[in-house]
Amino acid sequence: MSFSEKDRKVRAESGRRFPIDPLAETQATLASVVSDALKQDFGGTPGHAKHIAQLMGVSPRTVKNWLQSQNGPNGAGLIVLMRHSDAVATAVLELADRRDAGQRLRSEQLRKQLRSLILALLDFLGPE
Repeated sequence: MSFSEKDRKVRAESGRRFPIDPLAETQATLASVVSDALKQDFGGTPGHAKHIAQLMGVSPRTVKNWLQSQNGPNGAGLIVLMRHSDAVATAVLELADRRDAGQRLRSEQLRKQLRSLILALLDFLGPE
């Protein structure tokens, strides 16, 4: 059965999707946010893609797609990424409008960095 010209159109001709909620583009946003966070933590070179692939247990091509914002990780992959990357964890929490949790995580990161810098400085100064 085919529709006549006067019947309702099943698909929009422009290719645009009907927004289910105001954040309908979350998948594209997630891919972009994960890409930026991975580049921040690991860099964007091919060697880093192989390193991330080994951490995640996925192919380097998959990670390259993540780094190019073509795709984002699935749910389980995102959780594993959040374990290995503080930038990804912070970015995802901010994307979920959980800035308070992201700020607590960021302050913990800064505290760890400060602690390691103080220890390195103490090692550099040596015993008196």
